[in-house]
Amino acid sequence: MFQESILKMGELKLETEIENNQDSDSEICDIHEIDRLFINSCYIFEKVIAENKYILHVTATSENGPNVAIALSDNSCEIHTISNDQVANITTLTKHNDKIVDCRFSSRDSNMLYTGSSDGSVKLWDIRTPKEPAINFQDTTVENGNNTKMFSCFDISSNERLLTAGTDLSEGDAFLLFWDMRSRNLLGGYWESHTDDITQVKFHPHDTNKLISGSVDGLINVYDLSQSCEDNALIDTLNTESSIEQLLWFNENGKDNIGCITHTADLQLWNVEGAEPYKHISRADIAKTIRKFCNLKKCQEQREIVENPVGILRQAPVSLFIKKSQDYIYLTKVHNADNYLLVLAGSNYNDGECIRGIQIKNGQTQPAVGFKENKQRVRSSWYNENTNMLLTGGEKGILNVWRLTSIKNNSFPVKKIR
Repeated sequence: MFQESILKMGELKLETEIENNQDSDSEICDIHEIDRLFINSCYIFEKVIAENKYILHVTATSENGPNVAIALSDNSCEIHTISNDQVANITTLTKHNDKIVDCRFSSRDSNMLYTGSSDGSVKLWDIRTPKEPAINFQDTTVENGNNTKMFSCFDISSNERLLTAGTDLSEGDAFLLFWDMRSRNLLGGYWESHTDDITQVKFHPHDTNKLISGSVDGLINVYDLSQSCEDNALIDTLNTESSIEQLLWFNENGKDNIGCITHTADLQLWNVEGAEPYKHISRADIAKTIRKFCNLKKCQEQREIVENPVGILRQAPVSLFIKKSQDYIYLTKVHNADNYLLVLAGSNYNDGECIRGIQIKNGQTQPAVGFKENKQRVRSSWYNENTNMLLTGGEKGILNVWRLTSIKNNSFPVKKIR
């Protein structure tokens, strides 16, 4: 028992040393192999939007020379335009008094922007007259600010007739609230389908009556909003057995599917009618695919030799180092691309400078694209599959603009990474 205690103390000491050692995270293969596997994206430029502030959310309009909305950690939202490889500031929106949880441009008018906040409001702005929001959507059932529900996410139907917002847990209930966009009235809500904070709501891209929601309770709920009550509207529940961070609708082989990023950096792919995910890509799988593991040679050099009272020498297992390396892997977002999914994944080592793109098609993963010029831990991204423009923003307040021509113009053979 005493011997085991000494060995355990040695391993705990190692964990601390690995945590503080930036060199323990490196590539599985050499730099030439990395360059071959991850074709470098076309880097256009970067712009420091705000020093000492995080970029939490990035979104843009779909045309060439888009308007760009950038939600910052000080509860403001800056509006910029991209033209001739330059970023110009248009205005700053400052009427939210709590964290902005998402922002979205109207698909019908590139001058109209939605912002949602934990302050319990979704605001619609005309960026040409930005002093005040054009419309303010709130929970009108509360009086004098009492029991205001904190919004955690929102989405708009594809025809822009219905707005829904998810809330944190409030007095034992988590709510989905619905507004009629034309009358601006609160229509009602659902509050029996989730038992913890709602983290995501996503309308189907074409079926305006179909909605999914995800929660810390681990459930993905599928609703038919044409039904008259919550019990009838809830048509399916998928149990991820993990806290949900992000959801995505995507179509593969003519079928509706759901992508789910968990708070433990796993990625699950579900068929809407499936009882379990048809593909579960673990954090370890992601680390392997982006070729980020502990450098085993350096790990061997760092391994402590623990001497017990009877003179037996033992080294801490290599698996300890590999596990610590995986713990630094994160997922930024999953994007619909040209007949495949583009997953942005990175490592938190070295200020998060390493971020890479993974291609997923037919449930199989492979390396796709690299971002050598990245200098920050990326918090948000936006991708236009028609123009192949990718925007990334992160913890150093930098907006990066990329053109993913390498993915668009090359055919990547789909194979399983062993």
